[in-house]
Formats: sequence, C-alpha cells, structure tokens
Amino acid sequence: MSEEKNTRPDARCGAEFLAGAVCWVLSIYVMFKAITFWKEDYVEEFYYSSGLMPMIIGIALFIISISYLIRTLKEHPLKECLSDVKNFAVELVKSKYVHKAIIGLIIMGIYIYLFLGNTPFWIGTFITLSALLLFMNWSKPMSIKNIAKFLLISACGTAAIIIVFEVIFRVPLP
Repeated sequence: MSEEKNTRPDARCGAEFLAGAVCWVLSIYVMFKAITFWKEDYVEEFYYSSGLMPMIIGIALFIISISYLIRTLKEHPLKECLSDVKNFAVELVKSKYVHKAIIGLIIMGIYIYLFLGNTPFWIGTFITLSALLLFMNWSKPMSIKNIAKFLLISACGTAAIIIVFEVIFRVPLP
C-alpha cells in the first residue's frame, strides 16, 4: 500500500472503530474487576473498598469509548469500518515487522519463564540480549566482526545492569 492511502482521513475509520471497541471491552472488564475487589475487601459500602477508583476509571472509559464509537459510526458506515479492519488485519499478518516483533516477544518470554530463576542472572541476561541483538540486526552476510560487536554490546549491557542495580542501588537481582 502506498503512503497516501494510509494517511487519508477516511482510511482510519477501521482503526478508530477497533480502538473504540477495545476500550469499551476493557472498560467493562475494569468495572467487573472493581466489583470483585469490593467483594474481596469484605466492606459494606462500595466507597470504602479498593474497587472505587477502578470503577470510576472504568465508567469514564466506558463513556469515552461509547462516544468515540458513536462519532466514528456517524462519520463512516459500519460496513466500511469492518472492511477497513479486515484490510488492516491482512496487512498486519503479512508484515515482516510484526513477525520480528512476535519473535522478539518469544525471546523475551523464554528469558522470563525459562532463564530467570533457573540460570544465574548474568548468563540468562547475556544470552537474551545477544539473541535479541543478533536477531533484530541479522543480515544475510553477517560477518564475525558484527557478531563480536553484538556480543560485546550484550556483555557491556549485562555488566551495566548488574553494576547499577546490584552494586550501586543494592537491589537483589533474580
């Protein structure tokens, strides 16, 4: 798709509709969680519970998202918005940047759920930083010099994290 199509005002209706719908669903979830907090606090009045502030935020988000959806549907028909959402989803699935981001999230998931707690902190952090740097900057003819540079950056980053948090701030690292 060309840049002109992405910047047209009428090409945003799907994103606006989707944002309004997601915020609406999120507001309902927040309001239900606020009621759960109230029941878990064992207090008679709701305004004494820890669910008061989430309920206020949920109600405000509900009102704003509904008004956003109404405004979007006044400016564009629902069919056009849904078609735009479908086209956006197809572009998203085909995007190499999205694929890279998902693999980056998988690497971070491996770090969090596999390395932290099971390996020494510095080893897990060094491996993860190295993997992320190599993956995000990989080019077909990757030279040994570039690989060594990324490994050095990972080692320096790991050392900086340990020095700043464990030595200077005396925060125990996992």
